[in-house]
Amino acid sequence: MWHKRLWRRFAGPFKEFGLGAGALYALDRVSRSISPRLGLFVYELMVQPITDRPMLPARWTKNLTFVEIRHGSPDIDLMPARPEVKQSRFDQGAVCLGVYTKGKLMGYVWFCFRTYVEDEVRCIYELTDPVHSVFDFDLYVMPEYRMGIGFMAIWHGANAYLHERGIKYTFSRLTRFNLASRRSHAHLGWKCAARVIFLQAWRIEAMLANIFPYIAITWAPSQFTHLRLSPDVLGPSISTVADQTVSVSNSESI
Repeated sequence: MWHKRLWRRFAGPFKEFGLGAGALYALDRVSRSISPRLGLFVYELMVQPITDRPMLPARWTKNLTFVEIRHGSPDIDLMPARPEVKQSRFDQGAVCLGVYTKGKLMGYVWFCFRTYVEDEVRCIYELTDPVHSVFDFDLYVMPEYRMGIGFMAIWHGANAYLHERGIKYTFSRLTRFNLASRRSHAHLGWKCAARVIFLQAWRIEAMLANIFPYIAITWAPSQFTHLRLSPDVLGPSISTVADQTVSVSNSESI
């Protein structure tokens, strides 16, 4: 029996993620068993349209409010990210949009304009169309609302918030191994715009991507890899959709 359990444990990542991603997942697990400062970050950079259409019917949103959560708000303390990470987000000009039901925080999502400094690896995402684009990250639904409309409520508010500001595209990064997030977003019209792998080995970070600069290595905390995100990488078919719906997009957080 032990060999069957061992085989299931070995084969599990390949069955769940596929051959290529499963091998990367297994390599990451082995690396992190050696040191927490050794491992892989496998990202997909996604692009999603912002439309003028509500994502939820009015009867479902009558008790919802959408409010920018400002620096110093007590609700910041409810967020699971480390305090220094939350502070760094405000330092780079990020906006946090909170969704409330009857005055209680249901969830939130963060946005950066022009650039987003990744908080897992040394990378800066630069938006080539900052007037019409944002980078969204750390969409979080409070645990008690995960079985209801929490996820769609956040996107409903985010879509309206961004559309009112003339935003056509939102870019985000997805951890390749986060299947739950992939399934949640699948019906929102997003597309994979780029794939990126970071190898983190103590102070050294090496990047391999399918967009420029393709390969990069940084040696110190003060060095950053820059990735320029453009909706043009999605091709003419996506551009047509963007024109029709008045929107489109290219982090995760992993």
